[in-house]
Parts: sequence; structure tokens; C-alpha cells
Amino acid sequence: MASVKQRPSGTWQAKVRRLGFPDQSKTFARKTDAEAWARAVEREMDVGSFVSRNKAENTTFGEAVDRYLAEVVPKLRAQRQPTSMLLKLKERFGEYSLVAIQPSMLAAYRDERLRAVGPQTVTHELGLVNRVFKACQLDWGIPLPQGIPTAGIRKPKLPPGRDRRLEGDEEAILLRSLGQAATPWMKAAFVLAVETAARRSELLSLAWQEVDLTRRVARIRGVDGRATKNDQRYRDVPLSTRAVATLAQLPRSTTGRVLPITADALDSAWDRLIARCRREHVHGVLSRKLEEQGIDAAREIRALVYKKRAPLDMTLKLLAEVERVEIRFLDLHWHDLRHEAVSRLAERLQMHELMKVTGQKTAKMVARYYHPRAEDLAAKLG
Repeated sequence: MASVKQRPSGTWQAKVRRLGFPDQSKTFARKTDAEAWARAVEREMDVGSFVSRNKAENTTFGEAVDRYLAEVVPKLRAQRQPTSMLLKLKERFGEYSLVAIQPSMLAAYRDERLRAVGPQTVTHELGLVNRVFKACQLDWGIPLPQGIPTAGIRKPKLPPGRDRRLEGDEEAILLRSLGQAATPWMKAAFVLAVETAARRSELLSLAWQEVDLTRRVARIRGVDGRATKNDQRYRDVPLSTRAVATLAQLPRSTTGRVLPITADALDSAWDRLIARCRREHVHGVLSRKLEEQGIDAAREIRALVYKKRAPLDMTLKLLAEVERVEIRFLDLHWHDLRHEAVSRLAERLQMHELMKVTGQKTAKMVARYYHPRAEDLAAKLG
């Protein structure tokens, strides 16, 4: 039965008591609103569709995010990115209760974010919102009368997957540049990535105690030795002759890890390497074009590098042309080495063998990384 009473403050409190249901109460500024709410609750109880809103109304999205960060994120393999995204989402929606966040709000957020970042990032952010609400509903006993709001919006359309591989002499140039580094770690990481198809986190977690050069096998684990991305405790990866030779030449670090560098250090070193190789390649092509024009190439390259004088207009024109036409070292990411490795391994291994090496659970996932060159396929046809 429902009752509506005015409180000393002037507000109106509606209460609903029904056998078999928890007591429900809510305060309104107007009596008519209180009565309408009481009738709606009784109607839901009558038809068996009642879900208590109390917990969801009294829990803000910010509180749910804090609990998710404390209880769920520490169990994840990767923690930095979801933590950063969740804190940004908390800034935007943290003050709203769980029932106040509507699909229309998330749709507006989606459209706004798509003007600033790529669809993949927005998809990850909406996915985190979905996981926070799921944790509330499934793990923390917070009923959501209106369901999970992300179910009511369209996800951004994702672009086609990357198919970038090492082109032409890029590998040779990269190896030559890496061979001049003060430490051997980056060159070894590059070779092992191409030879084993291991992810960056897996390579950086690889320990010497789990490398058997005699059997030519390495036991791959995830971040800090935890499970891999596909929730495998580990996977044993065969080592090619080139991988074995690379490992055999490495000094043993006191850390026990094969590659004693951090992910941030590797990313920074890779960015510098690609920028340096791109610049040297472009300058090399430019030099040849300048010489064809009868221009002192060495002098013009010095002008571009040291900026002590302005280069000739012809030099700038040729430079713009070279940068537009030459694709060497453009848009080459570290993860593209996994695409390169899978594509090479696919030429020597059968599908079920390849899946064991890469750790991918389905042929569809393998296909995302397999990018055969048309000329290579033509050579097989004879």
C-alpha cells in the first residue's frame, strides 16, 4: 500500500509497502509527482516487473568507477590505458547517478569524441562504460531498472584493420641503424618480434630461465609473467635459427629478463629510430635528385639539417615531391612487426601450427594479421 505525506521541510514523501517486496520511498517537491511515482511502483509490483531503483539512484557513476579501479583494474593484464580512460569518463559522468545516465547522453559523448579522436578510442571508452555497469549489475548487486545504457546506442564504425608490413629495404636499413646503438636490446627486440610474432609485452616479460636454446623453445608469458592476452598461462614458441643466434649473442642482464628495457623506453626508442631512418632515406633520395639537377647535394642537405642558411627553392620543391612519393618508414608501428611475423610464418606453417605460435584462438584472428604480398602468391603459382 502507498502513502504520501508532507514533511516539515515542505517536500512530499511517498512510501510503498507491499508484502514480498522491500519498502520503497522517495521524496518529491510536488505532491502530484509523489503520487504518480507511488502508482508507477505499485503497477510494476502488480505485473512482476518491479526492480528497486534505490541502489542505482544512490550510487554515482564516479563511485562505481572508483570501485572498478580498486577491485577490477588491478586484475587486468594492461592497467595504464583503462585507468586513464576511466578517470576521463569519471570527469564527464562522475556526478550522475547510475539511473541518470541515459543512452542519449552517451550518444552525444560518442559524437563529440569522434571529432577529437579515432573510432577505436571511442569504442574502447564506451566499452569501459559498459563494463562498469556490468560490474554493478552482475558483481555488486546493484539492479539497473533501465538496463545498461550502452546497449541503446550504436558503436562507432571501425576502420579496416592495418595491413602494414616491412617494405623493400626497410628491414635492412632498420637493422643497420639498430646495429649502431649503444646497447643491443632494441636490435634484439626487433629481430625477436619479426621471428616469433610475440607481442611487445610478451617480449619484455621473457625471462632467461624460460629460454632453451638447445631445444630452440621460449616460453612466452604476458605482462610481468602473468597470463597472455588470450588468457593462456603461457605458450611455448619455437625459435628460428636467426632468433637463436640473436639470443645467444645477448649479454645476460642481472634482472633475469632477456630484454631489460621498459615499454616506454622501447616506444621512445622506436619513434626516434623511425624518424631517423625516414629522414635519412628522404635525404638520400633527395641527394640523388639534386645531383641530377647539377646542384651541390651535400651543401643543400646541410642547409636542411643545420638550418644555418636557407636551402634553394629547387631543394624545397624536390623535398616536397620526395616526401609525397616515398613511403619508406611512413606510418610504421611496432605492432606492425607482428603482422610481418605472422605473414612470414604463414608461408612455412599450417594454420593449426600458426595458431599455436601466435597464441590466437581462431583462424579469423590469424587472418587479421596475415597479409601475403600478391607477388609472393604469384611466385607460388609458377
